[in-house]
Amino acid sequence: MAKQRKRKRKVNIYILSILIIVVIILFILYYFNIFNLKTKINILLNLNENQTDVLEGVTYEEFSIHFIELGNDSTGDSIYIKAGDTDILIDAGSEKNSATYISDYLDNYVTDNTLEYVIATHGDSDHISAFVGNKSGDSRTGILYNYEVDNFIYNNLTNKSTQIYKDFLTAIDYIEENGTNIMTAAECFSNSNGASSTFILDENNNITMDILYNKFYFETSSNENNYSVCTMFNYDDHHFMLTGDLEKEGEEALAAYYDDSSEAKTLPEVDLFKAGHHGSKTSSNDCLLRKIKPAIVCVCCCAGNKQYTTNYKNDFPTQDFIDRVAKYTDQIYVTSMYDNVTDSMTSFNGNIIISCNGVEIGLAASNNLTKLKDSAWFNEEIYVTTNGKYSSASDKDSIKVPQRVWPSYGV
Repeated sequence: MAKQRKRKRKVNIYILSILIIVVIILFILYYFNIFNLKTKINILLNLNENQTDVLEGVTYEEFSIHFIELGNDSTGDSIYIKAGDTDILIDAGSEKNSATYISDYLDNYVTDNTLEYVIATHGDSDHISAFVGNKSGDSRTGILYNYEVDNFIYNNLTNKSTQIYKDFLTAIDYIEENGTNIMTAAECFSNSNGASSTFILDENNNITMDILYNKFYFETSSNENNYSVCTMFNYDDHHFMLTGDLEKEGEEALAAYYDDSSEAKTLPEVDLFKAGHHGSKTSSNDCLLRKIKPAIVCVCCCAGNKQYTTNYKNDFPTQDFIDRVAKYTDQIYVTSMYDNVTDSMTSFNGNIIISCNGVEIGLAASNNLTKLKDSAWFNEEIYVTTNGKYSSASDKDSIKVPQRVWPSYGV
């Protein structure tokens, strides 16, 4: 019996030793993220490493992303990024007359009249019109005609044959003749013809810009939005993602490419995600959101404008978009809003600025810092028909519903 107990103790010590060794090995693998184990475990457990405190009313000078109001009630994008002394502009919508508003904003920051990088995500007019601007005689208001541009990146694949797109191509020819380095998104991602997938924006502060994978840099799509140039800005361990108007098919391909099989093919959790396609029902899908787990989401749109639909749920930002993002964050901010009384644009949050000093995230806006779910627009009760079309109290078939609803599972 004594020998059996002794043998049993030896077996137990042996098993315990093996378990300790296994735990130590797993700890080393996790700590140094060998075989990408740390990322895989965090995804499995739904852990978000980017739970950074956001300081309201603060703008850090080291790095900032500005979502610009465009001066009209049309939805569109124009995003200015300042990284140290480097100035970047992504898109210039929504109308030709937005060029004046964008220029007035840029001139507060661009002191040498030079944009080191300009990116046109895709060919829709609500992203390129202000690049062209208006023309009166020899005078042009377009951004590409009024700033020196060092590098210009765009996707040369497109479905567009509109006059505004032709004028956009003429503007590209103009800046190329004046010394701008023109690169396609395919060349950047492939690191070919002198282009690069990673650009160092501020070497002192370790701020970089990545051109992310999009299969529609290399093959055609029936949807112009899927041609969007996708970017990730990085400041040490902080990440900021912009995907233009990328739709579900493009997001699924992007998520499938970044399959966590290596560090280069892993999407980080992000401090900021610019809502895909202005907060539409067809973008910002779960396939992407569950990888990036955004802490803040900014929407470039004129909320409530009936520009594209007669169904109230599909006005930007849509209920479907809210339902998907609500699982990750309630920090959703919107640039502009449609005022039904004046039939024009008014500020929602206004010009929104997300900034970083390498440690903390700053949040500022020209109008207010009210979250979308807490806003008067979100909680306003409106009259609609049973099929979702806007109506009035006098319509006998109308029902009264809230403009938007925050889901019960929302954070």
